[in-house]
Amino acid sequence: MTSDVTIRRARLIPACSDPVDSELVDVDVSHGRITAVRPHTGVRTGGIDADGAVLVPGLWDAHVHFSTHALLAECLQLPADADLAEIFDRVRQELVTRRDDGLLVGFGYRSATWPVQPSADALDALSLEPIALIAGDLHSLWCNTAGLTAVGASQHPTGLLREEEAFDAMVHLMRTETTHVDALVRGAERRAAAMGVVGVVDMEMQWGIGSWLRRLEGGRSLVRVDVATYPEDLDRLIGLGMRTGTQLGDRLRVGPLKVISDGSLSSLTAHCLAPYPHPIAGSPNGVANHSPEEMLELLSRAGRSGIQGAIHAIGDLACRDALDAFERSGAVGTIEHAQLIHPDDLPRFANLGVGASVQPAHLLEDEAVLDEVWPTSTDRAFPLRALVDAGARLTLGSDAPVSPLDPWLAMDVAVNRPHRPGQGLTPAEALAACTRTRVAVGQPADLALLTQGPAQLEQGNFTTQNSLITLIAGELTHGNVDMVDG
Repeated sequence: MTSDVTIRRARLIPACSDPVDSELVDVDVSHGRITAVRPHTGVRTGGIDADGAVLVPGLWDAHVHFSTHALLAECLQLPADADLAEIFDRVRQELVTRRDDGLLVGFGYRSATWPVQPSADALDALSLEPIALIAGDLHSLWCNTAGLTAVGASQHPTGLLREEEAFDAMVHLMRTETTHVDALVRGAERRAAAMGVVGVVDMEMQWGIGSWLRRLEGGRSLVRVDVATYPEDLDRLIGLGMRTGTQLGDRLRVGPLKVISDGSLSSLTAHCLAPYPHPIAGSPNGVANHSPEEMLELLSRAGRSGIQGAIHAIGDLACRDALDAFERSGAVGTIEHAQLIHPDDLPRFANLGVGASVQPAHLLEDEAVLDEVWPTSTDRAFPLRALVDAGARLTLGSDAPVSPLDPWLAMDVAVNRPHRPGQGLTPAEALAACTRTRVAVGQPADLALLTQGPAQLEQGNFTTQNSLITLIAGELTHGNVDMVDG
């Protein structure tokens, strides 16, 4: 299907479109952009017959680890609320029933409230076959002795890898599974397009530009991808003369510099102003992966080359340090997660022009341990309304595979299930935080036709759904071909 098409008999949502004095509209697309939005003419042939379905801008997920998301969707799933005994039971059952003796990969456990921290010896007692269990927040990796060898960490003393050592091990694992991962990524693209997703910001922890350019050789992606780069590859990116927004290929662009400044709530490594009640040894306030001076240097160097920053900061001290680095460097970008923020720092987002890229669905699992892990700060966690009221530019994402790649779930939690009363977004705000365009003349024709009615969406009924049709620049990436009339 070409990018020149007319979408007939569609309904619009005022929050996402320019006003049209008609219940049903026809939307003309030429050369990938919307050229007209007009009252329906009565003609029902040619183009796409929406038959009264709602037309919205295509959705974006502003924070995904796409390859990891694709790979871990196929592995042993470990419940976030499982205790140590249940994890052992699930691993034991998987060892009995699986068909091969290669590396057993599990994903999803959260050990913040376990009385005993995981060890290689404990998994060795289950099996000498290689086992690698990835925490649900991606910030720790638990292996037995053979598993440590498989992920390139054979000399690790305990078997529980945290932060940088865990990230390095996961990158090693991904590099040994390249062909398999690329095939899984294509399936993940199809699932995303089916939800009406037209774009993602890929925060994968490796040289993602190379991975996506390799995949382009096999055909275009079904989603737009902005590819992040990590500090170890910043000089490489600058040396290639690339900056944020540089077009690498069809639907593929250079994204931000991703800096992981602290850990996570579930791993007790988010860097916080207040100490943890039961901290990990030697880290009473969590972990700072970069000093303030290191962050300043990274943002300054990136900013001089036109590369935006995306600073992972979950704890309130990490968030403050990241805002300081943006202020001192003059760089632009986002705070990723912004999960715990001191009230004094809320106005700084708007004052500095720094966006808040948040993942509302993290709340669904984190809420159960907030009072225990952050007992003196829980009233400041997930401050979505406070950020918007302070003038912050808000975008929503999933951090998949930490939470499902599902903008509908993100919007539902942001609107209907906030951490505290009064912290929810309006439906219009949630939609705006998951889209980059509008249904309006001159805008890219990145669009989705939905089964839900306009009233449902305007009231915040964001039940996860598949789109009828998804378009990027007017070209079909998902949909019912029966709706397309040549």
